[in-house]
Amino acid sequence: MKTIVFTVILSGLLMGCSGRKNAREITQTGYTEQWKKFETKLIRQEKSFQDYEEFELKKGDIHLVTYQSDSFELKGLLNIKNREPLIKKPVIVYFHGGFALSYKEMERTKPFTDAGYIVFAPSFRGENGNPGYFELFMGEIKDARAAIKWISEQSFVDKDRIYMFGWSVGGGITLNLSLHNDLPVKLGGSSAGFYDHDLIRSWATEDDMILFPYDYTNKEENYFRLPVYNLHNMANSHVVYLGKEDGYDLVNRLKDSLYPKNNLQMQLVPVAGNHVSSLPIAMEKFIQEIETTEKGTVNH
Repeated sequence: MKTIVFTVILSGLLMGCSGRKNAREITQTGYTEQWKKFETKLIRQEKSFQDYEEFELKKGDIHLVTYQSDSFELKGLLNIKNREPLIKKPVIVYFHGGFALSYKEMERTKPFTDAGYIVFAPSFRGENGNPGYFELFMGEIKDARAAIKWISEQSFVDKDRIYMFGWSVGGGITLNLSLHNDLPVKLGGSSAGFYDHDLIRSWATEDDMILFPYDYTNKEENYFRLPVYNLHNMANSHVVYLGKEDGYDLVNRLKDSLYPKNNLQMQLVPVAGNHVSSLPIAMEKFIQEIETTEKGTVNH
């Protein structure tokens, strides 16, 4: 299977802030409703370009499950290592990097299972042999929402202790979900995934692998896909961890240029390493953040 790493380091990263002037101003209470009404227009109806492996019904503690999103039955991987009879446990919904879920991605979540959490990782429409098409941060957001709802309804899950975390592309999905005010999530976190207009343009015009599914010049299409320009609409607290070698300084300047008052429900936290090596560090810090949150204090 191809290994795909997406970074946010682009020479023109700061130029993306100009797109915010053309975005509609939507209040926090109205963003979710506006998002639900928006219908993307795909210029390409194809599956995800990323190779994938077939899942087994059971592989150690990891079970293959399905969940419903729109009319689609989609696959997910559930690590039940920490599930206990008659005890409701906390869960971390993990959104994978790239454009296909794999067992390697589940291996990356070991810090979460070692800390006692149940881990649920959904795959999305158009990938992993699922029905539907690759939409790049639109239909996938619908699926991510449905996945959180599905896990919240399981008898072994503590509904008051649902957390979400994403890496790379999954980080972009997780940050997007922080704008939605109807999800039973206590805290969100991500490692990378802080994407802007320039990155989208480079994927659409320069990346030979990504089969770009929508008109990247359409401001409304981008508005609901790029949460970086909508952080004033955040409905849930979120921590973005970004490697110091993965463009942290550029991203921090972008954040400060867009939100000079910095009165956000988001924290941008630097960690050691690059796009890949910073991930386990980010996960450990997110576990600490969860523990701090559950104690009722905030400490970054």
